Amino acid sequence: MMSERLEHFIKDHKKDIDQFEPPADLWNKIENQLDEKQIGIKSGINKEGSMRLSFLLKIVATIIPLVLAGFWFYQYQMKQLTELSNIDLGMAKQQIHYASLIEIKRIELKRIEKEEPQLYLEFSSEIKKMDESYQRLKKELPASPNQEETVKAMIQNLQIQTELLNQQLQIIQQINQIKKDNEYGNQDI
Repeated sequence: MMSERLEHFIKDHKKDIDQFEPPADLWNKIENQLDEKQIGIKSGINKEGSMRLSFLLKIVATIIPLVLAGFWFYQYQMKQLTELSNIDLGMAKQQIHYASLIEIKRIELKRIEKEEPQLYLEFSSEIKKMDESYQRLKKELPASPNQEETVKAMIQNLQIQTELLNQQLQIIQQINQIKKDNEYGNQDI
């Protein structure tokens, strides 16, 4: 029924319909416009997609080492806790507390390595000496005649490392503040 009416309408208005002939290059224009839009969409997606992918990769590259370091440190703490808890549980907890503080502060110190490599080397060498002393005490612990005193010396070493790292980080903050003040002062000139 509907198709009959449509056919009848077309027959009745054939002259009117034929009169509006489209331009010969209409399809070419439409095709070119579609191509331009598709290229624009593809390039937009590529740019956005690559920007998102790059951002995600940066996040992953940051998170994975932190998670792995956290996992390793957790295992290390559990091992230390079980080893030292046989001697004194309170001192074992202290040792873990200071060791975790030191690890956090070392990560903070590592941030200056690119900006101030000489300062970083100097600071890290001091910490390395302290850590070597700590590792020596740790090796001596099982054979030590007075294990409790050795653990106290280990904790004292960690406390000193923490204080040293705090001082180093304060120095870095002061250096950064001086740089910032100099930059701000140079902008006024």
